[in-house]
Amino acid sequence: MNRNLIFLCAASILGGTALARSQTAPEIKRTPILTAEVSPSKTVDHVQITRLDFKPGQITGRHMHPVPVVGYVESGVFLVKIEGQIQKRYTAGQVIYEPANTTIERYDNGSSTEPAVLIAYYLAGAKDQVLIKFLPPR
Repeated sequence: MNRNLIFLCAASILGGTALARSQTAPEIKRTPILTAEVSPSKTVDHVQITRLDFKPGQITGRHMHPVPVVGYVESGVFLVKIEGQIQKRYTAGQVIYEPANTTIERYDNGSSTEPAVLIAYYLAGAKDQVLIKFLPPR
């Protein structure tokens, strides 16, 4: 049998198998976990993604961001108090929204014995060079 014909037959069979598999693959489950209004609206031209590793009991102190920040709790527990809101407790799999130019009173590892990890997404524009401003304690 001609080598090219064998190759074409094999490719056809494999291609058909791949196509059949893709048609029977289960649909990906999509679950929205956060919708946050960016106010005032902002042109975002890049996203700075940073992993933050907190030691047991570590605190950040009062701060604010000139850009909106979305944090995904990878592991551990975070205690967060945003100005004008009640303090909340966040655990692995939850997200935290920090509005731009709003004082963050508390953003601490809620465990004195376990580390915590947060993945922070800073929604920045072309002129945003500084992503965090530390504030004096009250």
